[in-house]
Amino acid sequence: MRPAFTDIIGNEQLRMRLCRDVAEGSLSHAYIIEGARGSGKHMLALRLAAAIACERRTDPTHPLPCLTCPACRKIISGNSPDVIYINREDKATLGVDAVRTLKNDVYVAPNDISAKIYIIEDAHLMTVQAQNAFLLTLEEPPPYVLFLLLCESTATLLETVRSRAPTLRTEPIAPDGIGNHLRAHVPDAKKMATESPSEFNELLAAADGSIGRAIALLDPKLYKPLAERRQRARHFVQLCGEQHRAAAAMRFLLSLPQKRDELTEQCNEILLCLRDLLLCKQTDAAPLCFFGDHEEACALAYGFTTPALLSLCEGVTHAIERLRVNANMRLTLTALASDCGFLQ
Repeated sequence: MRPAFTDIIGNEQLRMRLCRDVAEGSLSHAYIIEGARGSGKHMLALRLAAAIACERRTDPTHPLPCLTCPACRKIISGNSPDVIYINREDKATLGVDAVRTLKNDVYVAPNDISAKIYIIEDAHLMTVQAQNAFLLTLEEPPPYVLFLLLCESTATLLETVRSRAPTLRTEPIAPDGIGNHLRAHVPDAKKMATESPSEFNELLAAADGSIGRAIALLDPKLYKPLAERRQRARHFVQLCGEQHRAAAAMRFLLSLPQKRDELTEQCNEILLCLRDLLLCKQTDAAPLCFFGDHEEACALAYGFTTPALLSLCEGVTHAIERLRVNANMRLTLTALASDCGFLQ
C-alpha cells in the first residue's frame, strides 16, 4: 500500500481515502474538514493541497505527497499563489465581505499548479448571510477550484452547505501517538518526558487527542491551572468514596474557585473524571478522556457502584446548569454537596 500523508499522526482511514482520491483523480470539488481545535485540520488541508500539486503524485514508489519536490515545498512553506486562505482576521465571525472577495477571485486561473485551493478557516463561524452568498459558488465552481472548509462542528453550517461537500472528520489521536510525536519534534516536551514522566503523562491525557492542544499545554501558564483542576477533580471523587466525609467535603467544595467561569471549568473536569470511572465499570478497554493511567481509573472506579457514579454525574451536571443560569454560587455548591450525599 502506498504511504500517504506520512507526517500526519493517526487518521489512517482518512489518509488512505484521500490518497486514493488524489491518485485516481476522483476528488470532490469541496470538502468540510471537521475536528476539534488543534486536531490537525490545517495540516491535513495543506498536505492535501501538496498531494494535488505533487510532481510525483502518479508515482506509487513515492509517498503522497512526497514533500520533497519543488511543488510540495512551495505549498508547505506557504509560498504558493494557488493556495489561498480565507479567514475572519480580527473579526468575531466570517462575514459576507470575505465571501465576496473569494467569489471575485475564483475565476482567475491558477498560476503554478493545475488547481486553485481555497482553505476557509473557522467555517463554523461563517454567518448565515455569508453561507447563503457562498452557496452558488460552492455548488458550481470553476473546474480547477477546490474548497476546503475547516470547522470545529458542522452543526453551525446550513444544511444546504453541508449537502454540497462531503465531511472529513479528524479523529482523536491516542496519547501514545501524541507522546511519540512530541518527544521526536518538540524539545520542551522531550525534556518534560525525561525529567517528569508523570507530569508528561498527565499532559497527554489532558490533550484530549489533540497534538495542537498538547503543544499549547507545554506553556506553564496554561498547564498549571489545568493540572490543579484535574487534581481537585480526583480529590472530589476520592471524597465521594469515603465514609463520614461531610466536614471535609464541605471544606473542599468551599475552597473551589469562586469565579463562575472557573467553577464551571472545574465542574466539567469533575464530570470527565466521573465519565471515565463509569466507562471502567463497563469495560476493561474503555477509551478514557481524563485518566492517562488505566489502572488508576479502575482502582478508583472499584470503590463505587454504577448507580452511585450516575448519581454523582447527575449532581455535577445540575451544578453546571445552575451556574449557566447565574444561580447563587454558594447555594449551587450547597446543592452539589446535597446531591452528592455529603450532607446526609
